[in-house]
Amino acid sequence: MSKSLVGRRGGNRVILWGRIIARGFDAALVAFVLFLIVTCVMGASTEAPFFDSWWGRHLFLTLPGFLALGVLVATALPMLRWLRLPLDRLPDLDTVSGGAESEDHSERRIGRRRLVTLVAIAAVPVLVVLFYLEENERGEHAWNVYQRQQEARGERLDPAALIPPIVPDDQNFAATPYLAPLFDFVPGTQQPRDANAVAGTRTLSPRYDAASSRLEPRRLARSNSWVVTELDLRGWHAAFLHGTNAPRSNALAAFRARYGLPPSQAAAAAAQPSAIHSQLPTNVPTLAEAASGVLDALAASEPVLEELRAASRRPYSRFNLRYDTDNAPAILLPHYSILKRLFQVLQLRASAESALGQTNEAAEDIQFMFRLVDANRNEPLLIAHLVRIAELQIALQPLAEGLARHQWSETQLRGLQERLRQFDLLADARQALQGERIFFAGSFIDYVRRSPNRWRLLNDTGITGGDGQGSRLNWQSAALAAIPSGWFYFEKLNYSRTFQDYLLTTIDVPGHRVRPDACRRADEHLMAMQSKPAPVVVLRHQFFIRFLLPALSRAVQKFAFAQTGADAAAVACALERYRLVHGQFPESLGVLVPDIISELPRDVINGQPMNYRRTADGQYVLYSVGWNETDEGGVIGVKQKAELIDQSVGDWVWRLPPCPEPNLSAQ
Repeated sequence: MSKSLVGRRGGNRVILWGRIIARGFDAALVAFVLFLIVTCVMGASTEAPFFDSWWGRHLFLTLPGFLALGVLVATALPMLRWLRLPLDRLPDLDTVSGGAESEDHSERRIGRRRLVTLVAIAAVPVLVVLFYLEENERGEHAWNVYQRQQEARGERLDPAALIPPIVPDDQNFAATPYLAPLFDFVPGTQQPRDANAVAGTRTLSPRYDAASSRLEPRRLARSNSWVVTELDLRGWHAAFLHGTNAPRSNALAAFRARYGLPPSQAAAAAAQPSAIHSQLPTNVPTLAEAASGVLDALAASEPVLEELRAASRRPYSRFNLRYDTDNAPAILLPHYSILKRLFQVLQLRASAESALGQTNEAAEDIQFMFRLVDANRNEPLLIAHLVRIAELQIALQPLAEGLARHQWSETQLRGLQERLRQFDLLADARQALQGERIFFAGSFIDYVRRSPNRWRLLNDTGITGGDGQGSRLNWQSAALAAIPSGWFYFEKLNYSRTFQDYLLTTIDVPGHRVRPDACRRADEHLMAMQSKPAPVVVLRHQFFIRFLLPALSRAVQKFAFAQTGADAAAVACALERYRLVHGQFPESLGVLVPDIISELPRDVINGQPMNYRRTADGQYVLYSVGWNETDEGGVIGVKQKAELIDQSVGDWVWRLPPCPEPNLSAQ
């Protein structure tokens, strides 16, 4: 009677639901233990990430299936057998067995159920521990296999391989006294030895800093995708004069002597800014006077600029970043803001020199900026190269102004053209992406894996949706903190594979091309991943892909835009060299080869020659088809504000800005 699921009472069949539920519970426990065992075996039998296997993809279907099958075998099938028996063969529930025998059966039944329950409860943690150990080993093994495969193809995935080698100080631009304190750290930290020395690097030109905060930029329609019509030298001159009481110094006197400039009324009046400012509304300075005043205001930076100019001719440049830190995203990068300010000062200075007809000095400053663009070229960080392309665009402004005024000599144009042709930003872009893939993201994933407090780390970074302050619980951080360490290897493996399959394929370095269609495919893939529920992303080891990759295709577009700008500027120098000889621009670019330029750069978007035509006013339009891969006849894509370029639409156009005044060398 103890095994029956159906009995009879008063001539009727009675289903014993209590026994059925108890037996079903026992069967579910056994099925769950068997399911864990099978899952461990299936996971160990594949080198791929578990949730990429069939069993892993259908895990939440197979678990209910196991439980249902166990309950079906233990309860439903036996109950059907009892229901088919004749009524007279069913146990009579009204008949009471002997007390001792009944108690004995009851105790044995309870004992068996307790034993099954205890075994199941004990098996669960044991199997969980085994699962963690197996997943940890399997994840590390899968990453090591992938790493060996990539090394066999010539790609090293070791972050140490990307760190630039140490160079002697006397050959290192970054070791010049002005910049060296930035990375002179207390050993084992990122704390500078001399905080005052670091603060000194932020005062290249205090008057520039003050004037830039007061300057109201003019909004002009753009005719060139990379440069504006002109820098507002009059506006800068007024900003320097306003509220400034800067006495003349030895540096200022030496500066004016360098340029052969006599003391000007603007410079003399700089000591009396209120008087000059009161005259500004009625006495607008000429362009030459404004340019002279700007150079006077920047004179205090001359000693530092001369130091950096001399150091820029050293063969190497290596800033001593703390590459040995465990957390790559935490590496301090103070030199980027300082280099940017240096470029801004040099751009304004070269523009003023060009306005005064000081073409030798202007060309020298532009070449100085071109050398500085490569100051952090060997850094394995994407942000380093994004800073570089922004710096290059800053340097193109005074070059374009000199071209518009037809100021440059043949020698100057040839030097600028040759230097521009040396920029291979697409090769640099691929190297930067590799650095992002291996050094930045890969090191960060390893750092999270090794961290003793993953939840706190992930919550503080904010990438899991936390507040970045660690002040409130975030379930995604807690879930990631609880996963096996081996899953972080799978995260790194999937991140690296996605990078290789979707992002590195967007740049063809030998062909000097970028593929916007590949970038769009990458965006679609990542957008589809963004739409997945967070638990699915975690279980498929795609969490870091979801949060670290989406912005990178935009970076590829920026590299293509910058390389096109460098190529177009080099062709513009060649066109001006042709004009110096023939008195007009050519009808086609083909006549420039090979006497003026050895080979014409091709459009990085479609691989075809860049589009060119001479206009009715004797000028020209040179352009790429742009990111949308459509020839729109040289029409620039702009955002709502006409002075902002939209790189995603329209053509990428190089057109000489209209010169506001003729060549001022006579002045």
